[in-house]
Amino acid sequence: MRVERPLEMTGSDEPRPSTREAISARVRNLAIEAGARPSDHGFGRMFPALAAPACRIDEGSRTLKDLARLAAAMGACAEAPNGQPPRRRAEGDSDIPAAYAFLVEFVLNDLVWERRPAEEAQFAGATGAAAFAPAFTPLGSFSALFNRRSGGLDLESVYDAPRDPAAVRRMLLGEVWRDPFGEPPLPPRKSPRNDLPRQPRGLDPARDRAPRMSDARNDASLPLSQLHVAFLKAHNALVATGLSFEAARRALRQRYQWMVLFDLLPKIADPQVVEAVMAEGGRLWRQDRPGDIFIPVEFWAAAFVIGRSLARPSYDYNPRLRNAEAPALATRAALGPSGCGPGGLPADRIIAWEGFLPLEAEAPQRARRLDTRLAGAPDTVEALAMRHLSRGYRLGLPTGQAVAKHLGLKPLRDDTLLAALPEAQRVAALPFCEATPLWFYILAEAGDPAGPAGKHLGPVGSRIVAEALWTLARQSDASILAPGELRDFDRFTLSDLVLLAAEEDA
Repeated sequence: MRVERPLEMTGSDEPRPSTREAISARVRNLAIEAGARPSDHGFGRMFPALAAPACRIDEGSRTLKDLARLAAAMGACAEAPNGQPPRRRAEGDSDIPAAYAFLVEFVLNDLVWERRPAEEAQFAGATGAAAFAPAFTPLGSFSALFNRRSGGLDLESVYDAPRDPAAVRRMLLGEVWRDPFGEPPLPPRKSPRNDLPRQPRGLDPARDRAPRMSDARNDASLPLSQLHVAFLKAHNALVATGLSFEAARRALRQRYQWMVLFDLLPKIADPQVVEAVMAEGGRLWRQDRPGDIFIPVEFWAAAFVIGRSLARPSYDYNPRLRNAEAPALATRAALGPSGCGPGGLPADRIIAWEGFLPLEAEAPQRARRLDTRLAGAPDTVEALAMRHLSRGYRLGLPTGQAVAKHLGLKPLRDDTLLAALPEAQRVAALPFCEATPLWFYILAEAGDPAGPAGKHLGPVGSRIVAEALWTLARQSDASILAPGELRDFDRFTLSDLVLLAAEEDA
């Protein structure tokens, strides 16, 4: 989609960054460079009344062992590929196009870049009981946590990368790799600039073809990396309409906010909850004073940690890479070992977005249903579940039942909770039937056959996610929710982002 150039955004009359935006960005950058925690951004509780020990799962070694058993049970029933072509509808599929699983991950990375305390990072890669230590206890406060992000829907993860030195209004892109004999060839209608800008090949694993941006998490998998590339290309496509860097950034930020609130959110949350929040604003959590915004731990560590539940066991990535599981879609697998392999992403690893989004007559691949089953290798799923369960314990998150009661809802417990789980997880979940870790409860609530049945989040998860995203968007720079805020578009979906980015290949 070609964007018309509005008169007020061209030439010498183009909008400048607001004073607040310019000052806050400068202060935040200086604070991060100095290693300090900015005082106006961090983590807090959406439900401070539920911080008491009575609202959390029990503390102690027995609970830690039970959490390890629950993680192991989630690994034991990890979902493997069923052998069918990924674009053919299967029993575990939702109605959500597959690309939205990666958009969830992108949004979370854009909002939160955590620097963990040293004692917590020490156990980050451990599994089972080894993930805990006698000193592993819930935090008394979040003062030791540090969010390197602003906490707004501002595309910080995109704009902390270098600009193109040949055209400073544009973001720098990398070229895909082709050997001198032309193999692999470029896909049809694709230009060579379809990779992140990268460091050169080298023997240092930390720098070898690493993406040239401060946070490399969006380069972990090929679909996520290519989604990041799409944002860079979309910015450049906006610049091509005549906008300055600042005007294009503002325009893309507003499109991103619309995409998150009106495209992504209605797909993953209960439509009635979304409609109520959009009409009335935040009812349970609302930050009205600029500078008071923070990331709610209930959102960051539980309710919005759904990308891996939506992720499929395998994907048709492009015509040359079909039915590929997660290890084959790791960016490092495409680049090869340190010092060896192609100088950048091979040309045959450019994503075919038509397989992930409704861009053509054939239906795209679909995301998984939301529930407590995760796709992947059993040991990978167990490690992932352990990470999220231990983080919730460490942050002292309230139980799912405590939040449900606080919202005036009838909570899942005992038989109703167990009925929402796969049979292989029920024995391990018995110690948590009355007090369930919030992350696990939200996935169970989403998968409840008597409730959403995997179509979207349940009432607890939907309320937390909808209110958090609405409030964070409202506090973002150039917010589309600000009274009187003008924008030069009517709607903007993830498909529109991909089509806008494709103009750079024309």
